[in-house]
This record gives sequence, structure tokens and C-alpha cells, in this order.
Amino acid sequence: MKSFNGKTIVRRESRVNNTVEVSGHKFILDTAFRRYWNTVQIAEVVTANRDDVEPGDIVWIHHFIDEQDLPWGTGIGFVEYNQVYCRMRNQQLTTLGNFILVEPITNAELGMNISQSGIRLSMKKMTDNAERIGIVRLPSEQAIKIGLKDGDKILFNKNCEYEMLIDGKVYYRMELRDVIVTVPDDAKIKV
Repeated sequence: MKSFNGKTIVRRESRVNNTVEVSGHKFILDTAFRRYWNTVQIAEVVTANRDDVEPGDIVWIHHFIDEQDLPWGTGIGFVEYNQVYCRMRNQQLTTLGNFILVEPITNAELGMNISQSGIRLSMKKMTDNAERIGIVRLPSEQAIKIGLKDGDKILFNKNCEYEMLIDGKVYYRMELRDVIVTVPDDAKIKV
């Protein structure tokens, strides 16, 4: 199989995550509702028309894969060049292209408290800058070229925090254009 125009052909073991475990009990989800929230976004590369992935790599991809299945085989689909975020090769995770992974900062790290019921105990608004701060993890080559490094605390644009579970950890996947500024360690964050 040969791909063209930057397409990457991938194989997923399943299309959706349709179970959830709560207190040791497994429940089956109805994935028809908000199906993109349940799309499996990890796949194995079958063939690629790009330099940074190769057959056998494990990649994390956009949820649109659910609409891009190929008409043969089970679990085979394609993703566009800008829909492949990072890869695992030889147990090494690498962020690709103009993407970065940002580790969310917890409410406690921002100076906020959460009650047991989940109600926020601060007066800050949803649009305040404090909720748009995270820590850069595994910057891509492009990110390093512009001066970002692993561990940098950054302020990012509103609504760009595309949450993904990558190698067992929750990250925000975002593009370099979403980074506004690095945050000095001694900066006082208003909450």
C-alpha cells in the first residue's frame, strides 16, 4: 500500500473506547453520543508519505480518524499530515511538527481550592489567565528552534487545550501558534 499527499495510513485495534471502570466495575458506554470523545486516538503506522514516521511507529492522532476509514480491512484509516501529533518509536515518545504537549497545572498549583463536591472555592472567572498556564513537555524540533524547552511554564490561547491521554498521562496538545509567552518562575499568578 502506498500513500500520497502527506497521508499516513494507520491501523487501530478498535474504533472507540466503549468501556469505563468505576470503583472496580466496568460499564459499557453508548458511544453514539459525543462519539469523538470516545474515538481511539492511538494507532500503528502502516505506511506514511512523510519523513518523521515510519511503519510500525505508534502515533497519537486526531479524532477525525473516525470519519477517514478506508473501505477495506478492519481498523484501517488515513490521517492528514497535521493530524499526527506524536509518535512512539523504540520506547521514545517524540512530538511532531508544530505541535507541543503541555502538562496541565493543577488547581492547587494555581492557588485554587476545590471542595469535595467539585465546586471551585475561588472567585476567579473562567476567562482569567491562570487557567491557561501549563508546562511544556517533549517539545518538537520546531518548538526547540523557536526557544521552547521541556519544563517551560507557558501562557496559551483560550480554547486550544485539546486534551489527550498519551502514554498513560493527560496532556494538552496544541500548536506552537497557541503559545503566547513563557511565564517566569517568580511570576505571581492572579487567581
